[in-house]
Amino acid sequence: MAREHPAIPVLDLSGTPRQIGAAHGEDQRTRIQECVDRFLSWIYSGAAVTVDQQSLWAKWSPQVSFNEQVAPQLMAEMREIARGANVPFERLFLLNSMLDVLSFRYLPMAQNFGCTTFAVATDADTGATLIGQTYDMPELLQDSLLMLRIKPEQGPRQLVFTFAGIVGACGMNEAGIGVCINYLSPLDVGVGKLHSVVVRQILAAQNLADALVAPVVPPRAGGAHYLVAGQTGEIISIESTGRQYETFFPDGNAIGHTNHYLGSAVKHLEFVREGSIGSSLARYTALRRYFREHDADLNLRSLQQLTRNHTSYPSSICAHGQDSDPTGKRGRTLSAMVHVLAEGTTHITSGCACENEFHPVAL
Repeated sequence: MAREHPAIPVLDLSGTPRQIGAAHGEDQRTRIQECVDRFLSWIYSGAAVTVDQQSLWAKWSPQVSFNEQVAPQLMAEMREIARGANVPFERLFLLNSMLDVLSFRYLPMAQNFGCTTFAVATDADTGATLIGQTYDMPELLQDSLLMLRIKPEQGPRQLVFTFAGIVGACGMNEAGIGVCINYLSPLDVGVGKLHSVVVRQILAAQNLADALVAPVVPPRAGGAHYLVAGQTGEIISIESTGRQYETFFPDGNAIGHTNHYLGSAVKHLEFVREGSIGSSLARYTALRRYFREHDADLNLRSLQQLTRNHTSYPSSICAHGQDSDPTGKRGRTLSAMVHVLAEGTTHITSGCACENEFHPVAL
């Protein structure tokens, strides 16, 4: 099985959190600097009110001490990424807050965050459990895709999809635990765990029970949907707000999610974003229809085909953004992926799946 990807760098990291972070930062220095610059420039230029790094950091800096308390090892890793990349820690921390910082409602750019997640308990051909997603973000981040193959000093090995400089966006581990995510926008956000921290805490778990602690214990800095699966077919869908959560389970063999709340217990906490809600509802409808029509043949190939779905194009599962979006800021599918948990393999594209091939990367 392939250890590398033709278009996405795959970085092998091992050791202590500080060693892992230092190697990440040093190896990806130029790409991290570019990713930080592009992301923060996009934040500052897109805000509905005047905002710069000083004013944003004044509001966001309380997140640091809290995350130091609940995730000291991951914070040590971030600090070493910043040092190795020669990037101020404040800027690197803001980058690792990529989804959470958009909870500020004067930052209206979240219409570009349109991931679609899905999981199948039993592959129709092999019996394997599959979990995957499209990762839809502004196209200015296309050149920042990165995969981390991590062998920590303690805990399971991990295969992590992320962006240069960020500790984690989704992935799987050698214990057969996988996690995929959707951005959600709740009203009750505040100081809490970063999304990137939650992802890595899930992937540090040796079993599903331990993996489910991180996404449900509050507080969280932002809202997200965490789709978590184990290699023997257990799947749980977790909608989280800053303080609350609600769980769902497959009705049959498959389950999926987009970017709006489904649960009655948390729906009242949703901040409905006019620029993205239509796409989210349309993609969820297309997702459910695909599951119904392909119920008997849901497998690796059919899930890869799902990521090419153009219902409600260009605001589709395979997202292509609006022609009216400024150059570089168009929200589109930067990567599509399916994790085969028992194999420890991620099949992944660089760019939209309708234009690019899936390539396997092994844990």
